[in-house]
Amino acid sequence: MKITFDDRPLVIITVNGPGELYYWVMTLINSLVSNRVPVQIWIFLTPCQFSSGCEQKVLQENQFITKIFLPSETRQVCWGKKSLSFPRRGLILFLGGDMFNAVLLKKRSGYPLWIYGSHLRWSKFVDLYLARFLGDYNRYQFAPKKFVGDLLYSYVKQEALASENENQLFSQGSPRVLFLPGSRSYTYKYILNFYRQLAELLLPVFPKSSFAIGFPQHYSMNDIPAVNWNKLKIPFYFGVTSHLMNQADLAVAIPGSSNLELFYRKKKTLILLPLNANSQDIPLTGIPEFIGKIPGVGPLIKKKIIQSINNRKKWVSLPNILMNREVFPELRGKVNPEDALDAIKNLIKSPTFDFEIPENEFPATAAATLSQLIQENVLC
Repeated sequence: MKITFDDRPLVIITVNGPGELYYWVMTLINSLVSNRVPVQIWIFLTPCQFSSGCEQKVLQENQFITKIFLPSETRQVCWGKKSLSFPRRGLILFLGGDMFNAVLLKKRSGYPLWIYGSHLRWSKFVDLYLARFLGDYNRYQFAPKKFVGDLLYSYVKQEALASENENQLFSQGSPRVLFLPGSRSYTYKYILNFYRQLAELLLPVFPKSSFAIGFPQHYSMNDIPAVNWNKLKIPFYFGVTSHLMNQADLAVAIPGSSNLELFYRKKKTLILLPLNANSQDIPLTGIPEFIGKIPGVGPLIKKKIIQSINNRKKWVSLPNILMNREVFPELRGKVNPEDALDAIKNLIKSPTFDFEIPENEFPATAAATLSQLIQENVLC
């Protein structure tokens, strides 16, 4: 069946994970709407082992998105198995997933391809490279290219929520400790048990402390595995993580999008990457992920690959990688709650977050800049 849409200029966005959707796509759409850029928006969700499966939920209530293509539909369109008519004017904006899907969409539509914030592959098909970070802009010798900044920082600035005007989500007492388990539910069973043990260790040391756990908005209590919390009463919140960050004195998180938001909000944070959990739950790319699925020896080989990758990396949290220094302390490999307790005690005793975010490296105008670029190039 042939699908047709109106002839307004089209912005095609390819994306995979919920973090990119929530922090990047929604932020850009808000900017396009506020600047009254008259375009239609199609979202192509790409097949990816890093996706959570909840990406459609993040998008489905947004009235400014014309069409959402599920991963199976994306595959059909990219490989010509599903007929699709494209408006005369448009562009493809890669915001995540397998870049090859964006290249195939470029071939199908004839639109220019813009790549944002990714390693620059398939460069001969790329019409504009949009650097998320200044280091990437300087690293890639590609023309044309433009440094726009981090859409996540634009999100933080868009929200700009004053703590005194928010409902207080933590109970009385301090320090207020926020636990962030990430967006991939297959890790929840292990990490929530870890957080429970850590909270039990913290209470005797800081008897007035209060806790909260923040989950993405597309989850509910039905998605959270049962954990024996004993006598602990830690509230679960869904879809208000930014509010929780504003109010927290300290956060404990696994590597992910939340790390940069905590950095932009200047919050003390401990990063955990416990690899003593089931390594099968840790996704890899390419051949290593395929090897890990081989019955018998596959999981053992994958575990060794993960350990090797961890040993080679100086940092895993993006703020540390970008600054090449320990902005947030990291505990990786074989991690136990006692180690985390010691790290948190050091964080609580340390001064407030004292790292100034350099404006030339982290401009807060990424969404406005990208919105203007789209307006100038698609509407001409």
